[in-house]
Amino acid sequence: MIRALVVGLVAAAALVLTSCDLNPYCLNCGVLNGDGGPGDAVDGGIDTPDAPDASTCVPTGPEACNNKDDDCDGMIDEGTLAAPVGQLCTNIGGVTGPAVGECTGGINVCVNGAVVCDKPPMPEQCDGKDNDCNGLEDEGDPGGGAKCGTDVGECVAGTFHCNTTTMMVECQGAIGTVGGQTETCNNRDDDCDGMFDESIPTTACVPGVDGPMQGDTGECNLGTRSCIGGVTVCSGAVFPTFERCDVADLDQDCDGMGHNGYDILNGDPLNCGACGTVCNLPHAFEGCANGQCTIAACETGWHDNNGMASDGCEAGFCIVTGNEVCNGLDDDCSGVADDNLGTPPNICKAGGECGATAPTAMCMGAMGWRCVYPGTVQTDPMTGAIVAETRCDMLDNDCDSVTDEGQPNLGQPCADTGVGVCQGKGSYQCDAMNLNNPAVCVITTPGASPGPELCDDQDNNCDGIVDNTTGPDRVIDSMTHVVLGGLDYYIDTYEASRPDAATTNTSTSRACSTANRPPWRNVTWTGAQAACQAAGKQLCTSNQWQFACEGALDTTYPYGNAFMPMACNTESYDGIIGLPDDDVMINTGALAACVSSPGVRDMSGNLKEWTDDITGQTTGGVNIAVLRGGSFETPKLGATCDFRTTRAAINVIESATGFRCCRATAP
Repeated sequence: MIRALVVGLVAAAALVLTSCDLNPYCLNCGVLNGDGGPGDAVDGGIDTPDAPDASTCVPTGPEACNNKDDDCDGMIDEGTLAAPVGQLCTNIGGVTGPAVGECTGGINVCVNGAVVCDKPPMPEQCDGKDNDCNGLEDEGDPGGGAKCGTDVGECVAGTFHCNTTTMMVECQGAIGTVGGQTETCNNRDDDCDGMFDESIPTTACVPGVDGPMQGDTGECNLGTRSCIGGVTVCSGAVFPTFERCDVADLDQDCDGMGHNGYDILNGDPLNCGACGTVCNLPHAFEGCANGQCTIAACETGWHDNNGMASDGCEAGFCIVTGNEVCNGLDDDCSGVADDNLGTPPNICKAGGECGATAPTAMCMGAMGWRCVYPGTVQTDPMTGAIVAETRCDMLDNDCDSVTDEGQPNLGQPCADTGVGVCQGKGSYQCDAMNLNNPAVCVITTPGASPGPELCDDQDNNCDGIVDNTTGPDRVIDSMTHVVLGGLDYYIDTYEASRPDAATTNTSTSRACSTANRPPWRNVTWTGAQAACQAAGKQLCTSNQWQFACEGALDTTYPYGNAFMPMACNTESYDGIIGLPDDDVMINTGALAACVSSPGVRDMSGNLKEWTDDITGQTTGGVNIAVLRGGSFETPKLGATCDFRTTRAAINVIESATGFRCCRATAP
């Protein structure tokens, strides 16, 4: 349009220089004389029209739509033309009579010497409309027929078809997709990637199912599950065996205690103090406590009068020392030590691994009253008292209603040493191989492999830099090369968006040119310029923006000279299909038809775009810049490539204002 304006100005200048009057033969013969006086040299001084200039044009009748000057007035196909121009379109799309479907209401117009309908038939689309204007909607399965999905593994491919109910092209008949199903151990290709039972992680065997109920306690080993031949197999499991009295104090029955049943402290007179040490006290029934032989009871007629276990029981009468107490002695001379003790003291705890009901205290001779708890309760081996738990086993080992309080980081998030998207993440979990160890970091979401750096607010190539702007791994934005009118530059193919694809977050400053993202709006001119500079670019100049919109064909709109209401997201486009006409912003590149001949998207509608075109200042001294292209609220006149009347102070923020960037060299 700029070049057309220049041609018009030149023609106007030529008219002024020649001073011709305007009629069918002379360009300015419609004016009386040249100076407005009583006459001139041409008409002999009389106020009458000048004689016609010499011309080879021969009038052939009223102006018709034929790309000719039929009435010899210097203009082609102007004014009111003969029918059918201006009439409703008929006989379109194979239908005789008035136009139907999307052609309804179309008017015949004259374009380049030919009468055409301003709402012509278009290829049928799957949208519930009669696009080709033949009286049928969505006929011929538009968009359908192509294969979708895959036939690999357990998947079955389907076919794309137009769903006339949802008015969308959908994949029908497909079963499963690549990566859509989780690979399981069944000798089948569940995720349809051409491999069987791959990448199935090794897990711990299940206690009481294929591994020992005690887990990794004592000499037991829970073992690991792996997929072998389509079957999950537990290997390496070690189950409990009969407890043995051994010097190494091993826990063969995996109850958390060594030598239980042969406990050198809690009373095995056959292994007292050491395995194989047998207590043999004169005239006594032996016991064992604290690694020393004790007198459990004396033979009939014998009594431990001196209270010394080492010499056994003495002859003679028993000396009564008082009521019987739990001490391993025959205090009341009944002939039996620790009898008639009455009700045990209430010293045992309940809850957690202690059980729902507290156990009854038991007399352990010289060791006094003791509580017998399950092996999962942590106790002091000398006193039998419960101690603060240290195990990481998801159990309440000290019966205080709190689980694993000795593991402060249990369940907290953790990560491996990877960088960027390559970093795996997980949480601290109990060490299945040793429950007495601190919790370990278990990665549940492995990091990704390094890839090309994208404008997405992530470190895709795992070099420690987010959205690299320089170097061989820099972000390569989608830009279009434009060579036109002496200009040679690159312009963002899409309206600018934020790296994190957010619409309101202000923490990111680098502009991206990426398809199918919410454009960056609510931005000042200064903010837009800074975002372009952060990406190694600048706001586009007025000429750069307009040439990229018009292209070499110098079109009125990016897509052509005639306005198409549904081509771009202008006021006439319904941004939310199926509801009343909604004027809302849509994602970048969402409308395939809204593209200029160089290949730049969304230059008409969606968001008004700041340009580096300063046209003055406000009364407060703030620069005023031009916004181009119109927005989702703009009617057709304001959405042309050359419309530049919309202006705003550079500190203005509007929800319908965005931008795009340019640069002199390739990205």
